Amino acid sequence: MPFIPNFPASFLEEHRRWHHVNHHNNPASLPIGYGANFLDFHRQYLAKVLPWYQQQGYDMRLVAPWQEVPEQIRSAPCYDRAAEMRIRNNPESFATADELGRFLEASNLHGCIHEIGAALYGEPDLNDFDVAPHSTIFYNIHGMIEQWYQNWERAKGLRLNSVRGAKKRDSGLTGRRTGGLRGAARRKSKLLRRSGAGKLRRRVGGKPGQTTGNRKPGKVKGNLWMRPAARPQLRIKGGEGKTASAAKRPLTARRLAGRGRRTIP
Repeated sequence: MPFIPNFPASFLEEHRRWHHVNHHNNPASLPIGYGANFLDFHRQYLAKVLPWYQQQGYDMRLVAPWQEVPEQIRSAPCYDRAAEMRIRNNPESFATADELGRFLEASNLHGCIHEIGAALYGEPDLNDFDVAPHSTIFYNIHGMIEQWYQNWERAKGLRLNSVRGAKKRDSGLTGRRTGGLRGAARRKSKLLRRSGAGKLRRRVGGKPGQTTGNRKPGKVKGNLWMRPAARPQLRIKGGEGKTASAAKRPLTARRLAGRGRRTIP
């Protein structure tokens, strides 16, 4: 089943638009950034299309990545075996993902595989980027390229970003990754733990400086939440610690005149 039935037109349009917007006549002199964009776009594309394909109940074996480039393609005049061996056996020689992606195009590996694959399997659409994704062979090819990409990531000690859980990097030139929302949450949690603000937030049930319920705001001193100082209670002279309220003394003119004093004579 090289031709995928009921393939959504929106998927074809997405792939067609990317290649038209990013098209360059000379693959040997691609601009900086093209290679990383190429690799990341196709990674995201596989992550979108393959789950749809599986939901249709189609045979996943037909879109499985090639583990080797077919020998008939390798034997073609346009194919650069040395370029393939460098990618597979010496991935660390590429400083960035962008360099790897541009090398795939400059060496004509990507173009030659599509061109010879179309002739070899009787799939002319495979050599037309506007409609190539509705062929199962497209996913054999780009699944293999995705494996080469992951092999480069392993060689560089970067966290793998699989097809099914792809997240785009901060920059195609540095190889750094965002880690997605989970990574951002972990970094935020770590910063809170270091500053002590995490404990503060849990204690007051909100952001530092906020209150919960009817609690009156206090002052933040360092990482400690300071409650408002209690008002001094009136002490009864000779009352052994009893307060005026505890004594329940009647409110007299003398007491009114003495308000503001700490003791009642």
